[in-house]
Amino acid sequence: MGSSPRDRLFGRAEDEVDPSQAVRREGERGAQTRAALPKARKNPAMTRRERRDRDEALREAERRREAGETSVDYNPNRRRGMVPLVLALVLVLVGGTFAWRTLGLGLPSFQSQGGDYDGAGEDETVEVKINKGDAGSTIGSSLVEAGVTKSTSAFVEAMAANPKVNLTPGTYKLRKKQSAESALTALQDPKNRVGGGIVIQEGLWQSEIFAKLSKGSGRPVSEYEKVTANQLGLPKSMNGKLEGWLFPSTYDFDKSMTAKEQLQAMVKNTKDQLNSLDVRADQLQEVLTKASIVQAESPAGADDGKVARVIENRLDEDMPLQMDSSVHYIIHKRGTVTTSNEDRQSDSPYNTYKHKGLPPTPYNSPGAAAIKAAANPTPGPWKYFVTVNQETGETLFSETYDQQLENEKKFREWCQKNPGKC
Repeated sequence: MGSSPRDRLFGRAEDEVDPSQAVRREGERGAQTRAALPKARKNPAMTRRERRDRDEALREAERRREAGETSVDYNPNRRRGMVPLVLALVLVLVGGTFAWRTLGLGLPSFQSQGGDYDGAGEDETVEVKINKGDAGSTIGSSLVEAGVTKSTSAFVEAMAANPKVNLTPGTYKLRKKQSAESALTALQDPKNRVGGGIVIQEGLWQSEIFAKLSKGSGRPVSEYEKVTANQLGLPKSMNGKLEGWLFPSTYDFDKSMTAKEQLQAMVKNTKDQLNSLDVRADQLQEVLTKASIVQAESPAGADDGKVARVIENRLDEDMPLQMDSSVHYIIHKRGTVTTSNEDRQSDSPYNTYKHKGLPPTPYNSPGAAAIKAAANPTPGPWKYFVTVNQETGETLFSETYDQQLENEKKFREWCQKNPGKC
């Protein structure tokens, strides 16, 4: 029998079956499909949506079988298994973003990705401005554009490694082509600040700091003198003094800030320094007192750690500290490194020639380097030291008193050759 065009397109007419038989065969094939599928486990906790998804999957499997496609197993727990995974990914992303923002770094674009220079840089310097609220990536980009550091990513990594560092807004003069770590250190040094602000140098007495604040802000000294240690949250053992807690730096105080608010900002900076060194709460004043001695006795800074060790060694052996700087504080005299016999007769508790142990409180405001040295002295056996060259800061350390006497001869010889400088 011949076939029509329709027969050639849709199959031979002889293959057609009775509709009732087709329904029967369809039912048989459906039963076979359902038998081949894994039985869904009874789950009394299954939601309506999950049951609907299961039924849709079964119907889809039957359709695919009819079409000659591979069927897909239905697993009612698969959707549930994805939920914790999705939640975990969301938490990682949110947590990562929070960490960046907590560090104050922002989410960087990493300008000039990768790479870093070595060392402290070239002699050529440039000026870089840091604005209030700048993130680490923003500062890093400014440094790259100025030619100070090689990449933003290197600077961001340096900041991430030092999360407790606080940078003061302002304009800084920095060397070109220096490492990111070196640039971060340079930005913490008030000496690199360019113009503007009130400059509070390391080692100043309270009266000197008040005078500088008054001159820079236009507020009378009396306003600063009225602010008590208690108002600033300082320990009672400070006996009302503020020395040691007024951190030396360059400050751009808003004109609306009161004397108390300015001093609070300075105290906060000191606390931040101590916290960055993990100094215990019960050792804060002790560390600052030692740091004030280091600051006064090692103004050049090269031997801070060794001077701090001399203090520790003499205290350990119950020796008087005998620091001339403590006597200078008593008589409020600057300009000389020595003291007279008369000066050293003072009964003041700050006189370390007469009284063993540490002075009652710090007697100047030490900088970051001196505080760090006091918290972590350089290991060594020294008990004596003397700066034999007041111009270069060359200082000799010794373990015995006989060695100290020899070093003092060198000091006197230098003073004789350089009158008026000792």
